[in-house]
Amino acid sequence: RPLRPGFEEIQNLHKLFSAKPIFGVDYVSEDKPPTLKDVTVPRAEEKVEVIEAEDEVADAFAAYYADTNKNVDREPIFSAELGLAIERPKDGVTLEMLWKV
Repeated sequence: RPLRPGFEEIQNLHKLFSAKPIFGVDYVSEDKPPTLKDVTVPRAEEKVEVIEAEDEVADAFAAYYADTNKNVDREPIFSAELGLAIERPKDGVTLEMLWKV
């Protein structure tokens, strides 16, 4: 039985590497990573005051709903602020006014 010693050697190596495999990368963990509890920052409430000019917001909102000629789209223009093409706003209406709606 000349194969028996080779089989036993392979079987022993398999047991050894199954218990503690070597994946080709050796590393040593020096520091334990911090726990989630250690890195959690308490939530802070900020004092925020919202200031709006109610008339401008209402006017922009009303202007788009009261558009009687909406069967025809206005010409598209490129908005550098948004980075895409938009329908040209009505005269006197700015994108900032529309964001406040």
